[in-house]
Amino acid sequence: MSPAIRFQRVKILATLGPASRAGEVVTALAQAGADGFRINTAHTPLEHFAQLVELVREAERASQRPLAVLCDLAGPKLRVHASATERQVTPGDELLLGPPGSQAAIPVDGFEPAAELTENSRVLLHDGTLRLTVAALRPPFAVAVAETAGRVAPRMGINLPDRETSLPSLTARDVAALQAGVAAGVDVFALSFVRRAADVDELRRHLAALGSHAPIIAKLEKAQAVEPPALEEILGAADMVMVARGDLGAETSPERVPVLQKHIVRRARQRGVPVMIATEMLESLVRASRPTRAEASDVANAVFDGADALLLTAETAIGAHPILAVQTCARIVAGAEGHPGLGVVWGAEAGVLLEVCDEPVAEAVARAAVVAAREVGAAAIVCFTTSGRTARLVARHRPAMPILALTPSAAVARALALLWGVEPRLAPAAPHEHESVVALAEREAQAHGLLPPGGLLVVTHGAPVGSRPPTNLLRIHRSGGVL
Repeated sequence: MSPAIRFQRVKILATLGPASRAGEVVTALAQAGADGFRINTAHTPLEHFAQLVELVREAERASQRPLAVLCDLAGPKLRVHASATERQVTPGDELLLGPPGSQAAIPVDGFEPAAELTENSRVLLHDGTLRLTVAALRPPFAVAVAETAGRVAPRMGINLPDRETSLPSLTARDVAALQAGVAAGVDVFALSFVRRAADVDELRRHLAALGSHAPIIAKLEKAQAVEPPALEEILGAADMVMVARGDLGAETSPERVPVLQKHIVRRARQRGVPVMIATEMLESLVRASRPTRAEASDVANAVFDGADALLLTAETAIGAHPILAVQTCARIVAGAEGHPGLGVVWGAEAGVLLEVCDEPVAEAVARAAVVAAREVGAAAIVCFTTSGRTARLVARHRPAMPILALTPSAAVARALALLWGVEPRLAPAAPHEHESVVALAEREAQAHGLLPPGGLLVVTHGAPVGSRPPTNLLRIHRSGGVL
């Protein structure tokens, strides 16, 4: 008997770091409610990837459910060079920005200050907590004046909101991390600082060359990426998008982030593109043992907006209470999902979907499955899928009941673990005969505690089964018999 599914629609990802790299901690995080784990390539040596993936696989075996591993590529991220000396800065301090190995107070990595900055350009460090303004250029240096107090430390992120970086969308380190991630068996890749749809397309070409079909998450953190038409094009190119609020706030402004988050989530939902919210969800739990009320409201509002997943970063990577952070997030999500108005305005817009859908028959069946399940009070929707496509189509219509996605592919099951309302499980390939498909759906739903005696299932698959067609069939089935 398989363990019963603890149904929670919005998924939770935990970032792996010094606080969460022990096997027992990763397993405890999964048991606390984590559906996937993030490897931050900016802070993780490539040779550690395989070990971290194996820790997640051990947690997967212990929890008996698929868990996703997300490899977060740094992209064209500007940073304080690793050779920098940590120092405190006070307002009015003059600081030289320059290349590594020079006499610069802040050696930088990824750009040439004297060539790429101008007078009055803003230079923001650590998500904008330290603000500098360029006062003069003295090649190879830029002279910057501190506007606020703060700390400079090696590998600290830099944002240039007034300038466009010259770095390519995939740096040499990203390509190396991509190779290491594919070799380690990573399930999903995220690309930072996406500026245009072509950045996503380039990553997909690199993945294909490595023999991988892993889904791609486009991280939205550049001002140019969240404006039309770039946003619409990125939504059309990526498998999922992430509202990466730290750098987005630095690249735009903190007061714009809530509005941009609402806009991005709404547009993603209208197009049926999964969306993840990240950065400072429960930041106080890095040190404290209770979240602030504002943080609890932030998590709940992401649920109300229709996010598919929430990403915990520092809370689980370096926090004092990584397991508590996941438990707290799960409790807030569960409370929000219990709200009586949940999902009232969440359904993807049929008109928009028809414009962007490349499989109109499968989309029509997915939409009909959700309507039928709601009308008859079905206990679950069961999707047989080899690529994950059917489950994604159903999930974007936000049914109230679980979506049990049955697939013979472990990679597909793990990637589906990030999607709203989807409970992926490994199962044999769909039988070649329709009644056997329905019988297998009933057995799996019962085994996972989703189907009570006499309960109804909505089952979708493609027919004829042996030819692996796209989904084109819907069946309403009663446990223990037929309708």
